[in-house]
This record gives sequence, C-alpha cells and structure tokens, in this order.
Amino acid sequence: MTIQSRFTGFCQEVRKDIILGWAINASSPQDYVTVSVFIDDQQVAEIKCDQNREDIQKKINFFRNDIGFQFIIPNEFRDGKSHRLSFRFPDNNIISILTKNNPTEGISVYPFQLEEKQSDQVKVLSCMDGWKNGAIHGWVLRQDTSTGKYSGKCQVMVTIDGRHLKTVEANQFRGDVASAVNADARCGFAVVVPRALRKRVRSVFRVYVMPEQIELLGSPYETTLIDDLLEQQLLVLNNQIDFLYKEMTALRTQFKRLVSGSDYVINEYGTWAKKYYFLLPKRLEKLHLELEINDIGYQTPLISIICPVYQPAIKFFKEAVGSVLGQTYQNWELILVDDGGKSSEIKKEIKQLVKQDARIKSVTLKTNKGISEATNAGIKKATGEWIAFFDHDDVLVPQALEMMIGSAQLHQAQMLYSDEDKVDDYGAFVEPHFKPDFNYRYLLGLNYICHFVMVKVGAVKKAGQLHSRYDGAQDHDFLLRLTEVIPHQQIYHVPEVLYHWRKTAGSTAETVDNKEYAIRAGVACVQDHLKRIKKSANVSSIKDFTAYQIEWKKAQSDLVTIVIPFKDQVKTTKECIDRLLEYTNYKNYRIILVDNASREAETLIFLEEYSQYDNIEVLPIHEEFNFSRLNNLATQQFESDFYLFLNNDVFVNDPNWLHILVNEALLSKDVGIVGAKLLYPDGRVQHGGVVVGPEVIGDHMNRGLETEEFGYACRSILSQELTAVTAAMMLIKASVFEELNGFNENHLKIAFNDVDLCLRAREAGYKVVFSADCMAVHHESLSRGTDDCPEHEERFSYEKEYMNNSWGRKAIYTCDPAYSPNFVVRPPLFYELSNPEKTEATEK
Repeated sequence: MTIQSRFTGFCQEVRKDIILGWAINASSPQDYVTVSVFIDDQQVAEIKCDQNREDIQKKINFFRNDIGFQFIIPNEFRDGKSHRLSFRFPDNNIISILTKNNPTEGISVYPFQLEEKQSDQVKVLSCMDGWKNGAIHGWVLRQDTSTGKYSGKCQVMVTIDGRHLKTVEANQFRGDVASAVNADARCGFAVVVPRALRKRVRSVFRVYVMPEQIELLGSPYETTLIDDLLEQQLLVLNNQIDFLYKEMTALRTQFKRLVSGSDYVINEYGTWAKKYYFLLPKRLEKLHLELEINDIGYQTPLISIICPVYQPAIKFFKEAVGSVLGQTYQNWELILVDDGGKSSEIKKEIKQLVKQDARIKSVTLKTNKGISEATNAGIKKATGEWIAFFDHDDVLVPQALEMMIGSAQLHQAQMLYSDEDKVDDYGAFVEPHFKPDFNYRYLLGLNYICHFVMVKVGAVKKAGQLHSRYDGAQDHDFLLRLTEVIPHQQIYHVPEVLYHWRKTAGSTAETVDNKEYAIRAGVACVQDHLKRIKKSANVSSIKDFTAYQIEWKKAQSDLVTIVIPFKDQVKTTKECIDRLLEYTNYKNYRIILVDNASREAETLIFLEEYSQYDNIEVLPIHEEFNFSRLNNLATQQFESDFYLFLNNDVFVNDPNWLHILVNEALLSKDVGIVGAKLLYPDGRVQHGGVVVGPEVIGDHMNRGLETEEFGYACRSILSQELTAVTAAMMLIKASVFEELNGFNENHLKIAFNDVDLCLRAREAGYKVVFSADCMAVHHESLSRGTDDCPEHEERFSYEKEYMNNSWGRKAIYTCDPAYSPNFVVRPPLFYELSNPEKTEATEK
C-alpha cells in the first residue's frame, strides 16, 4: 500500500487457510471497496469488503462497521507446494499483510504451503448442478469405507468469490441421483444467494464437502446472477436502502445523545426539581384517585414523627420543624428528643414549640445518650399507629406524610420509604437519590433506603430498640432487623422525592470521612444480621466507604452444567475453555460444548482434543443458529442442579467466580437467576445488569464505567436484585429453568431471550440477582455480531414487536422496579433525568 493511495486497510489476521482483513475508501467513505486476490501473481478472486468489523470501526473511528473481508484459499492450491498470496486495492496498490513477525508494517506477499486435503480413504460422489431459481444446486454422497455404500446428509460449504456464503446439510430429496447410483436419496442441496450478493458481473462459486474440504465435481462454477434489467435496478435500490438504514440508525443514536428534548442531565437537578415540586400536588391527586378506583377508603391514622435533637444550627432546626407544621396531612405528632444538648437557644425553641402546638411533644435526656438512645426515648413516648423518622435539620416536602400514608393504604404496606435529595446551606436542591423498589440484596451492601422511612408501630416493637453499639449505622441495623419481621412484599417504595437531607460541613450527608465509626458500625450491623438469619459470610468495607462486600461461605455440592454454544472460532472458544479449566476452583461442574454446525477442520481437532476431558462433553447440533434452542437442547440432554449459560467470548480470571454465583443463588429459595459483571477488554464495564422498558427493551446499566468506579449510589460495585441480566453469563436453578420451559426458542431466537426469561422468572415469584463480585471479560458481539444491520432487521423487528406485545401492559416491563422512572432509559444510564410530566404516566 503506497502513501498516495486513497484506500486504507490491512490483512490483519492470517490463519492456515483463511485470511481476514478490512479496507475503506478514504476519499469516498460511503462506497464499499472491492479488493483483488492474487496467488502466484495470477488474479483468482475479487472480494467486496462488506463484512461486520465493529472492532476495527472503533479503532479507526469510522462511521460504518461493514468494512471487512474474508478469503478462503481455494482447494486447488492445497497441493503441498509453495505459493505466494497478495491483495490489491482497486488502484492496484498492495495491501499489507500483518503477521507475527511483522505485526506493525506487514508484508506485501504472504508465502504459504498447504497439505493436500483429499484423502484416499475418503471417497465422495458429487455434482454441482449450477444456478437455478435464485439458488446454487447440487448433490453429494459419501462412501462408507467399511461397507462400500454411499450415504447422504453430508455437510457442504458454499463460497462466492472466495468468501464463505453458507454451510448446509445436503439432505434434500434427489430421486434422480438415488435411481442412478442406487444410493441414499437425501443427498441434495440448494443454497439461496441473497439478493444483495447478486451482481451484474460474473461471480465464482465453489462447493466443498466438509470437513475434508473436498471440492465437488463441477466446482468452481462461474455465472452472472442477474440477467433481467428490472432485477438489476431493484437490487441497486435495495443496496441504497441498506446503506440508508445504517446511516439512519447511526444518526438516530447520535441524535438521542445530543438532543434530549425536555430531559435534563443530573447536574441540572435543581432546575428539574423546581418543575417536579410544582407538579407534586397533581401526583398526590392521582394517588387519591387510585384509592377511590380501588374502593379503598382514605383513612387518617396518627403518625408519630421521632426527631432526636442535638445542637443543630437554630436556623436549620426551625426550618425542619416548620416543614412538619406545613404538612398537608394534619394527624401527626412531632416528638422532639433533646439529647442532653448544651444549647440554651435550642432548649428555649423546643419549649416555645410545645406551647404553640399541642401536636409537638418533647423528651429531655439529662446527658447525651447518642442517636440510638434518643430515638428509643422518642418511640416510647409515641402514641401513633405509625412511626416516622426525621433528623433535626432536614426538611420534609409538604405532601410527604399524605403521600406516604396514602401509599401505605393503597399497597397494604407495613413499611415505606421515599426518594430523597440534599439541600445545601444556600437552600439549593442537589444530589438526588432515586431508589429502586425494595431490594434486599442491595440493602445488605448499602443503606440505600436512608430517608424518609415510616413503619407500623407493631413492626417497630417486633424489631426491638435501636442499639447504641451501631451508632453511625443505627438506621441500617434497624432497617435490617425490620426485614426480619416484615414480609418483604409489605415493604413499599414511594417513588417520590419527599425528603431533603441537610448537607452541612461535618454531616454524614457531606462526607463519611468525618464519621469513620459509621463504617465500622456498618460492617458490624450487616455481619450480625447475617448471623441472626443463619447465613455464614464475611463482611468488609469497600474502599473504606459505607458500602459492604459480602463473601459467602463457599458451596461445593451442587452440580453446575456450563453450556457454551459456538460455531468454529476455535481461538476464541479455546481461550474461553482454557480459562474455565484454569480459573475454576468450584469442584462439581461440567462443560457442554454445543457445536452449532462448525465447518473448519481446525474445529474438529479442537473438539477431539477437549472431549478427552472427563468434565467436557460435545453436543453437535446441525441447525440454523437459534441461541434459545441451542441452550434448551443442551439442558434437555444433561440434568443438573444449575445451568450456567456462557458465551464463548467470555473469559474468566477469578478462581472463585463460580463459588460467588452459586452462593448468591443459594442465598434464598426465591433466587432464580444470577448474572455477572462483564467487562470490556480495556477494563470498562460492559454489563452491570439490564434495565427493562419498552423504549429500548433491555439496556446495560453502568456501561462504560471503570471497573472499580462506584457508579450511581454504588450500584456498579454492589450486588443487587435487578429485573434482568444478560445470558452471556447467567446462572439459573435447573428447577426454575424447567418450570419456565426454558428460553423462548419459537419467538426469540437471537435477541431479548434473556430479558424475556428474567421477566418470566420474576413473574413466577423468583428474584434475579446481579453479582458485582463475579467479574469476567466479554468480547461483546465477537461471537455473533450485532443486530444493527439490514440483514437482521426483519428478525430483530419481529422480536422487538413480540416483546412489546407480550409484556407491554405489565408494570414489570413498562416501569422497571429496579430503576427509577425519573431516569431516562438509554445510555448514558443514571445521568439523564426524564421530564417530570412524563414520569407521571409511568409512576408505579
């Protein structure tokens, strides 16, 4: 390749008999490039560069990914002799071929020598009939060396202009062949040539019997596939439509990222909040309407608000009490517990408040007892049916109590919590915390509930008093004890921002560095909770923060069957298997290699070698690629306690990875599915769980973050319950998989089958858990490519339509319970806010 060439490209991967490369036209990037192939200085083929090479697209920042080509060395050069291979651009400049010895500059001519593939022991009868009715026809019979008889159903590979077109089984009925040679009639084949490949110029077809790669009689076959002018014109239009489709897809994605309409980035929360609070009264009206529709009489029980007081700034204390006095709900009592404070100004203020409003009561402790003892003193004095917890300098939204009590009645809850934000010294609203619906596994790693919390008094008494040994994390401990006495389905999340947490210097809201004891107390309260519920684990702080990693006791007994569908790609598949064998300390597992009609001789050698392992079995399936069906067939062949579905381009490197997944699944009987945290090869997050919704159906959370980056509310580093996880690495209890009848192989062959399975699992009452502690590298789309191309459009559109028709009316799909409706469901996740007016329609 000369510097002056307007074409750019390389042959950057050389195998024994296959060369992969790419090329673009720098001066006319919308045009496809056709490269010429020379062997021994004689042109043998022309190849259009239109194969998917997303890996190269990202490296060179090109707007298209269909820039690749593949060349298979013809059978006639497998003669044991030395040959010379080279490639040229349309302007006759040489394309560099990168090799191990020349990985950067490359060489202009690649010398090769291939052994003759034809074996004297393998005999075939065959014929390539040629082109008819839009397809390449022919037949092939293989001789059984022991009996001398010929049988059909052979695997044949068809190439066009040196690149692979399709591999099929020759199983069509050919009575003419059967009567002529007295052999099996199921020996014919017909391979349809896609319209996009039918060209006005002459094309060269070759057909080989696989895996020996014996070329059929009549091959190569050269023909012009288009004879009709109208068909030519239609194909030109079809190619233009394909190009426009890709362009529109790229532009649509860019438009969504750049133009968010009425949406806001999270740094504009203050502007968003003003609009949100203006609309909050309407949202309250909607809640009352739901109560009426459900024939639930609105009641006004007494709510006891417990507020320990210890030397707050008088200005902020007055604002806090004022926010209670300003509540739209009137049946409350505010219990102010003076925790031995020294401020005469605060004491005086408390006395005046008690005199001004009979609903305000006070308790005075002679000495400072700490937050737990002060809260306990307030609870003892409470006379309400509900207990609410409130800090002495925080602020309640005017509709807070009314929204909470109405939600409690509508959802028959014993405990409720709301969303919250922070208010700084200047009164600005910042740092919103939009929370998921109740998420027990997330709560073990972080007190994500925090404020505003309201609990039935009976449940408070069952949970017991707050313990001062957990001061700094006393609320986390108390919440965990409440989960031990309240059925989890009676813990309700009110998805409204009802509480402003004061952000002042020295407060926990400002920085945890000022309360290191809170970290120690947090570790202790989670550890003690797990002991009480008889779960053996070690708890530790993550990077000296009030977020906790839980290392469960290792399980060994349950059989895990790892199912890996693949087709050729020996290098990738081999690395996947080798890493499993090297980095899996879990003892009781086996690997099922689901061979989906591999055609390369190298694959047969690989399978023969690895089938010698005691815990590896090969399941050959010669069918059209259907991810759902391949996995279903594997589970029907092999019984197990767990199935782990794994892409062949996922590489593990932590010996405890399978222990982690199995132990998460064994945490409780209602855990059905566990997914892993998958990383791009550069260490950024590729999959951190899946957000579900009709706009995108399923989108990966936290994509693009660094491996150890906390993410929004620590959700990138903490295990948690989610609505869905990817089947690129998914563990499921075998009993659950059987109960759900496996993946939907009839309607979701390629896309969304994992989302659908997770939705059906949750609908059946099972939890889906994302494990942030189990990490592996995923070379995304290396196995299958992407759906963002015209040839997949029809199938992909059908699968999208099926998902929307199947799940569109169900709340679990229209509003993901693990993801706030206030966030936009599209990348970059957790950083764009929806229009508050829109979220009213999707409110849970």
